[in-house]
Amino acid sequence: MNDYSNIIQVIGAMMLVSVLVTNANKTSFLNKRMIVEGEYETAVTAIAQDIMEESRALPFDEAETEGALPVNIPFDFSLLGTDSGESTTDRSEFDDFDDYDDWNGTVTTIHGDFEVSVNITYINSTTQAPTVSKSTIKRMDITISSNTLREQDQETIKTYNYSYIRSYYAN
Repeated sequence: MNDYSNIIQVIGAMMLVSVLVTNANKTSFLNKRMIVEGEYETAVTAIAQDIMEESRALPFDEAETEGALPVNIPFDFSLLGTDSGESTTDRSEFDDFDDYDDWNGTVTTIHGDFEVSVNITYINSTTQAPTVSKSTIKRMDITISSNTLREQDQETIKTYNYSYIRSYYAN
């Protein structure tokens, strides 16, 4: 009887150690996954900040690019988006803030490719809501996604959204 009880105790101890090692491996994997996701999310934020900083360095509106200030504000402002003759794909050729409107592109970093889209809208200065009327406030909405960043279900691609509000008078 003693011979079998020792074997049962050893088998029980092995099962207990197996469960503990499995849980430790699972925890280690989850920690590593969170670290990698954090690095990717940092890259996403850096891309959004890069676009915001690029756009901040440009004049608020096309009406300012010729060197003169618009007289009838905001009615002298141009329509959102690139103007005729301007590139719609090459960010380095944008000459004012709203040229980023409807820009879509792929940004490649050491972490892979990120799909980026940018939209610019006028914002009503009273209600702070988007408006089709020209105003002295514009909002930039940046959406970034990557095939490597997925939701918990591992099927749905995560989408990151950033907004930046710019005022004509705060330049």
